[in-house]
Amino acid sequence: MKIGARSRRGFHGTVSLDMTSMIDATFLLLSYFLFTTSVGGQESHLMAEVARSRAGHHGSALSPQTVDVTSDASGPIFRIGSRALRTRDELAAVLRQLPHEVGLVIRVHAGPPVASVAAAMQAAGDAGFVKVSYVAQGS
Repeated sequence: MKIGARSRRGFHGTVSLDMTSMIDATFLLLSYFLFTTSVGGQESHLMAEVARSRAGHHGSALSPQTVDVTSDASGPIFRIGSRALRTRDELAAVLRQLPHEVGLVIRVHAGPPVASVAAAMQAAGDAGFVKVSYVAQGS
């Protein structure tokens, strides 16, 4: 690479820069990062860890339990799987028996009043759930 230089008296010629040291430094940095990086070390153990964690639980370790909140003419209905519960205390008693680590989803269908949704969320808190999500479902 040649760079022209000017002084007060005029042009004195070209200046030459040697790029060999820059190429050497770039090669050394590139080789350093290539040799110190481990390729795919921890990702290869991920599926084994997920399978091991699933073996300890009866359900999936990645999906939380779901409470469906619906209503009919006689009041709100809280459904967990095939169980249909009518009161907040019944719901809290059933929720205490479930594993708390994976969390709880409260899925609300069209129709129930806001008070029944609040009762379901309060029952989840009373049962000891820390991770509670609210999902509004269509009819």
